[in-house]
Amino acid sequence: MTLLHSLPGYDAHLVLEMLAYLVGARIYWGAVRAQPRPAAWADRLALVAGAVCGAALGSKALHVLEHLPYLLEQGTPALWLGGKSVLGGFIGGTLGVELAKRLIAWRPSTGDAWVPALAAGLVIGRLGCQLSGLWDQTYGTPTTLPWGWDYGDGVPRHPTALYEMLLVITLFLAVRGRWRYAPGARFAAFLAGYCLIRLGLDFLKPPFGDVAAGTLPAALYAGLSAIQWAALLGLAGYGWLFALRTRSTRSLSAA
Repeated sequence: MTLLHSLPGYDAHLVLEMLAYLVGARIYWGAVRAQPRPAAWADRLALVAGAVCGAALGSKALHVLEHLPYLLEQGTPALWLGGKSVLGGFIGGTLGVELAKRLIAWRPSTGDAWVPALAAGLVIGRLGCQLSGLWDQTYGTPTTLPWGWDYGDGVPRHPTALYEMLLVITLFLAVRGRWRYAPGARFAAFLAGYCLIRLGLDFLKPPFGDVAAGTLPAALYAGLSAIQWAALLGLAGYGWLFALRTRSTRSLSAA
């Protein structure tokens, strides 16, 4: 942690990351009151625990897969334990909630209340990434475009965190208020859209990090990063979930 604290932008990143969690949590607890919830507090806590534990495991697992060859060859305990992936957190959190729902026998969707919270958290968190410099490995490849961003090495690069912020805001505005009579469809559409965003944006990111600068070399699997493969799987999974959530609405309309 001493090395990270000495890196430019780390403090801003940490503050904005914590703010993203706090704002996201506040928005979620405000929105969740408007949707069906289990009557028992124990069941409600089970759903929250499924989301938190699944997100933590998924976030860590995808980060490890992203850098697995380097970690196997030269990884220290600190490198294995450090780092996380927001996309892995989303996918893991979704699976964790679905498992918790099965354990408590709760069938209604619980996802729509997360949409505004996730959107706000992403925008705030990515602002922290944008201000962090090179160390957190979210910068883009070099570009000659007039809005190229110098992250501290004198090279104008694609501001991929800013791109993501703008795309997430656009995605949220596109799904907000939609599918009111298909609970869970808005959540599935938002996460499918986010997977598509990450799949495309990661083509603008360099695949290899710089250990000296505090980043880890990322591996490619059949030409794609682990995050891009996860985005493809997530796109298929959330697309299937969207179709499932809207199926009953279509059936009622046809009747």
